[in-house]
Amino acid sequence: MEPKLVLLVFTLISATATCEYIRPPPRKTLHFPWDSKSSSHPQQVHISLAGDKNMRVSWVSNEKSSQSMVEYGTSPGRYSNRSQGESTSYSYLFYSSGKIHHTVIGPLEDNTVYYYRCGGEGPEYKLKTPPAEFPVMFAVAGDLGQTGWTKTTLDHIDRCKYDVHLLPGDLSYADYVQHRWDTFAELVEPLASTRPWMVTQGNHEKGKHHVLLRMVFNPTILDGRCHLRRVDQAQIFTIPFEVAGAHIIMLGSYTDYDEHSDQYNWLKG
Repeated sequence: MEPKLVLLVFTLISATATCEYIRPPPRKTLHFPWDSKSSSHPQQVHISLAGDKNMRVSWVSNEKSSQSMVEYGTSPGRYSNRSQGESTSYSYLFYSSGKIHHTVIGPLEDNTVYYYRCGGEGPEYKLKTPPAEFPVMFAVAGDLGQTGWTKTTLDHIDRCKYDVHLLPGDLSYADYVQHRWDTFAELVEPLASTRPWMVTQGNHEKGKHHVLLRMVFNPTILDGRCHLRRVDQAQIFTIPFEVAGAHIIMLGSYTDYDEHSDQYNWLKG
């Protein structure tokens, strides 16, 4: 990465501090679940950048027959384009996930609102693509968890009218309680379905191995839910992405990063 680009990226990130934030009094843990959706409707919808002028739409469905298909267009209820994706699922201890869909849509116009529908039914969502040129507004917030403070933080981010959210680890605080990934994704859906969220792993993306009783990363979970890039079977991090010509890489601080590590060698290469 060239020094000029590094300075530019940090200038953009520091600009997010212009919105003053006063921490509210402590809140109790949020109560779940909310009103349940139809089993055929998409759940936990979120989007991420997927290469030049493309967006990845991800969601979960509880019906095995659900299609990994996204219809989209620039007018409400009028879908002039359709993309077919893929699906996956995973099991962890006594938990089995729903059908997790990932579909890449595009090419998309910069700084444009698109309306889309997942799986051919259910509610309509809308997203806004980032601008092609600076300025670009990044929201940066990690350690979100699932408390009353999470909700007030999300409300604050929403008022900032950001273009891309950077979430550097500790997403759901699910640890090894997998259903909390589902409640977290429902909690953030109102924002994560409208602007791209780019994530990497933190220590709370570890889970207790049920045999060795030690904390380890489970790449299947994050790779399946967030479509992270994997260096090997134990070390994963986000796919590098482009915003207005800037190349951004989020590395995992809880993955080995010394000069002998896979992550270091991948970055150097």
